[in-house]
Amino acid sequence: MEAAFGPDSAIFAETTDRLNRIFAQAANAPPVASRFREWQSRQDPGPAEESLFIHQTYLALLARFVARRFVAPRRPVIGDEELLEVINVDYFSRRGIGNLGEGDIFSWLPLEPRWELGLDDLVLEAVRGLAEALAPYDFVNASPGILDAQYRETVPRWLAEYVVEEELGLADDTGLSLLDSACGSGIFLTAAIGAMKQSVAQRGGEPMDVLFDAPQRFRGMDSDPLAVAMARLNYLLALGDLVQQEHPEFLLPVYLADANEVPKLSAGDQVVTLSTTAGDFPLPEPFIRDPMMLDWVLGRLTNYMDGAQLRLHAQSEEVAVQEVLNAYYNYVTAGKPRTPVPDAMTPQQADVLLETARSLVHLHIRGEGTLWLHLVQNLAAPAIFANLGFDRLAGYFPAEFFEASSESYLRPEGRAAVVTSLAVETAQVITGTGRTVRLQIADGPLPHDSSWADAKAKVLITEE
Repeated sequence: MEAAFGPDSAIFAETTDRLNRIFAQAANAPPVASRFREWQSRQDPGPAEESLFIHQTYLALLARFVARRFVAPRRPVIGDEELLEVINVDYFSRRGIGNLGEGDIFSWLPLEPRWELGLDDLVLEAVRGLAEALAPYDFVNASPGILDAQYRETVPRWLAEYVVEEELGLADDTGLSLLDSACGSGIFLTAAIGAMKQSVAQRGGEPMDVLFDAPQRFRGMDSDPLAVAMARLNYLLALGDLVQQEHPEFLLPVYLADANEVPKLSAGDQVVTLSTTAGDFPLPEPFIRDPMMLDWVLGRLTNYMDGAQLRLHAQSEEVAVQEVLNAYYNYVTAGKPRTPVPDAMTPQQADVLLETARSLVHLHIRGEGTLWLHLVQNLAAPAIFANLGFDRLAGYFPAEFFEASSESYLRPEGRAAVVTSLAVETAQVITGTGRTVRLQIADGPLPHDSSWADAKAKVLITEE
């Protein structure tokens, strides 16, 4: 994949050239400018140039088309309408796969007709070329990590499986929950899914149970938008042929958020406030206690956003927003039977939520679309995960981050194990019990995608 689609490939040059031409003409349109600005704010110190944004947009688009070919491998991509549905992820949401990329930072394509930029043909050329370049490849059995080499160096599969299975015990008890608080491309999450699938198969269980259980137990977050895009793809691939058949709806539980920024509930009024570059977004306590509130209650706000937009031809912005918020208030303060969140909100809780709803509707009207709605849903993850607590914590990050994440997210009886250093033939793992484990490959380098079952005979393990 790296040779065929990497920076030296013809399709990379063709697609990024088209994306650059689109961006040059669309950069000042609010949905594009806001996403580029938010992407810049999330980059490490150093240059955050347009060329890198275009490069990462290319990879995010590539990930979506790989996902499309994976979930329906026998059906070729057909027609311009489907191409656009893939890049705006409607294709996946209609198939019961949520949170693949709705409203994310790289969703600046396609462009809304109201901006009258005349770029529709160029957008279709860009994505059609990418889809056609992927057409000769068979993705029926695509494995997690298929695009990782184009993102950054990751922990090898065998090491992630060692941490998850041997140090954290998920091979023996897949009922445990696991968080990777800086998940990168999701290698520890996919290792956990692999352990669950193997356990289900060994005991003769129902394979579809993995699709019910894994998204509820194995979750991740990262502050890098491209890492999140890669991790969501890899999570989907790890679920395997379960997503290539009829299946229940599920969310890919990987979120764009900084694990170091855990907003706290205020002491008096039980409100969490998310502070962002677009202002503060308060959420009432039920949204932190029950994550389904974000999906079912806040997620329904999109209908009211569109309603406010339609009213502008006859009403001022303030009047239009107030009228749809009145209707939204009635919705959230009423019971919602036959949904995952049947209970009504109190008037006080609804008032807090409406502060956030008002800001989101105004941002939508002013051209930023649903970007901030989805960012709020993501940015709430640290508070939700800290309240929820996890049985296990895994990852690849420095010792100080490990300590902070353990304190914030582990349950009192929980266990953690993280890779803190990694070289070609050695790795170091530290655990919450104070153990430091060094793993050294005895017989030369192992293939990056070797399983722990195949690698264990070649790895020397010592405690320090």
